[in-house]
Amino acid sequence: MRSCLRRLAPLPAALLLLVPPPAAAAPVKNLWATVNRCDTPTSPNTVGVRASMPGTRTRSRLYMRFRAQFWSAIRQSFVDTDSSTRWLRVGTGRPAATQSGFSFQFDDPPEGQQFVLRGVVQFRYTAPRRRAGRTRWRVVRQYERITRAGQTGVQAGDPPGASYAMCIVRRGGTGEGRS
Repeated sequence: MRSCLRRLAPLPAALLLLVPPPAAAAPVKNLWATVNRCDTPTSPNTVGVRASMPGTRTRSRLYMRFRAQFWSAIRQSFVDTDSSTRWLRVGTGRPAATQSGFSFQFDDPPEGQQFVLRGVVQFRYTAPRRRAGRTRWRVVRQYERITRAGQTGVQAGDPPGASYAMCIVRRGGTGEGRS
């Protein structure tokens, strides 16, 4: 009997090898980030980052964290500005998408220079877990998006509906959004 069990023990592991690996996660609809305000006369030296995340139809809490990055000519890449928000609670798991945003304000660039900035948004979904009579919220999904141009339905833009991938901040509030 024992020899029979020994021969069957490797069987479950062999069956796992026959199961195909999980497919790559499908892109999430209505999960985006964009620059919706870029160094305008009404908001000089300001870069507004707006984001949207879909609800889950479950009892959950939705959070976003916003960061600003600048283009470093020395590194030839975008680098964090050390400007970020804490995790902001932006909604619940209702089915509709939730939009939120944050505006970063910078000093004027030196004469004859400009800053090229973009945003990065982290998204977090949490769900309740009851343990020992207490409800604790745990992270169940997390995503990150870099700002992109061309989003539709962007709220609180300057001008209305603005959607850019990055923002060029120039001295005197004459910035320009770029794709």
